[in-house]
Amino acid sequence: MKFIATLAVVASSMAALVSADMLQISNPTMGSVWTTGQAEFVGWSGNCASMGAAGKNVTVDLLTGPSSAVRYVATLGTLDCTGSNARADFTVSNSIAAGTYSIIVRTQPTGQESYTNQFQINNPSSAPSTPVAPVTPASDPAPSTNSPTTKSSGASSLGANAAMAFAGAAAVAYQLL
Repeated sequence: MKFIATLAVVASSMAALVSADMLQISNPTMGSVWTTGQAEFVGWSGNCASMGAAGKNVTVDLLTGPSSAVRYVATLGTLDCTGSNARADFTVSNSIAAGTYSIIVRTQPTGQESYTNQFQINNPSSAPSTPVAPVTPASDPAPSTNSPTTKSSGASSLGANAAMAFAGAAAVAYQLL
C-alpha cells in the first residue's frame, strides 16, 4: 500500500514537472493563412514564469515538412511568456516561399516543445518551395543570431525526457520502500 501511494505521488509530481513550462499554442491554427510581409501573431495559453529570466526570451522557430520529418526553416524571433502576455507579433520575410509550415516554441531550460498544427504561408512573389531564409519579428528587435542555423527536430524528445524522468522517479520511490 505504501508503495502504491509513493508511486502515485511520484507520478503526479512528474506530470506537473513535465507540463510546468509547456505552452499551448492557439494561433496559428490548421487552416490559418499567413502572408509574407504582413504582421501575423502567435497566440498561446499557459505561462513559463517558473523559467525566470529565460522565459522572457523564448525561441519561436518556423518549420516545414510532415510531423514525422519536420525541418527547421528559420527563427521567427522570441516571445515573453512569463506574464499575462498571450500573443507575440511577427512579420514573415518576403524571402520565405509559399507553402505549408508549422511553428515550434521551445521553453528552456526545461526543453519543453510546443508545436502548432500546419498552416499556410502565402507569398505573392514566389512559387511554392521551402528555401531556408531569415524572418524578423514585427515588434521586437531582431533575435541575437544574425542568420538561421540548421536545427534538428525535437519532436520525440518530450516523450523520451518524460520517460527518463519517470524511470528515475520510480527508482527513487523503490529506494524509499
